Order: sequence, then C-alpha cells, then structure tokens
Amino acid sequence: MDLKTIMAAGMSVSEKFNISFTVILTGFVVVFAVLILLIFIIAIYGKIVSSAQNKSKEKKAKAEAEKAAKATEKSAPASAPVQKVAPSNGLTDEIVAVIAAAVDSTYGVGNAKIKSIKKSPSSGRPAWGQVGVIDNTRPF
Repeated sequence: MDLKTIMAAGMSVSEKFNISFTVILTGFVVVFAVLILLIFIIAIYGKIVSSAQNKSKEKKAKAEAEKAAKATEKSAPASAPVQKVAPSNGLTDEIVAVIAAAVDSTYGVGNAKIKSIKKSPSSGRPAWGQVGVIDNTRPF
C-alpha cells in the first residue's frame, strides 16, 4: 500500500497506527539483522586473518630458531672460553651476568664482547622516566 491508497481508503487512526507500527518494526528488524550478520562476518574474517598471521609468524620463528641453532653450532666451539669481566663500581657477579646475558640476547651469540661496565650519567630522573621523555619528545 502506498500513502495515497491509505489516505483515500478512509482508514481509521488505529489502522493507520498499526500499519505505521508494522513498517517501523519491520525496518528495525531488518536493520539489526543485517548489522548482526555483518558482525559475525567480520568476526569470522578476523579469526581467519589472525590464524593465517600466526601460522606465518610460527614459520618465521621456527626458521629463525633453526638458523640460530646452526649459527651457534658453527660459531661456538665445544669449549668456548668464558671471559670474566672484573666487577667495577661495586657490581656483583650476578649483576654482571645479567648485563652480559642482556647484551648477548640483543646482539646474538658471540657477536658482542663486554669490555667494561660503567654507570650511565644520571639526569636526575629514573631511567624509565628518561626513556619516556625521550620517546615522547622525539621529532617526527
């Protein structure tokens, strides 16, 4: 029914209200049904993409692990001499070991040697606070 037919038919107010309510209700149901369908489609698509990305990350990690294992086997002899860094500035052996492990994990096995350990100059801020300031004030 179109508007002219409804007006010409001489319908009562309650009949016009029923038709209007039916049209509005049908519109809301269709809109929300399509929105829910889109939500499900996007969620499924997101799961597919994330699983594909995870598979590629796993392949890369596996290849890097194999590459690192091969490099370790080639570069490190069976009895590699361990360099002892003399603790300076009151550092304990545990602190030196942690610093050496951090440098080793950053630069790779056998790619860096620690000659000395010195405390960085302080600017009056904690180290993490200074890093935050540098990160937030870096030019584009």
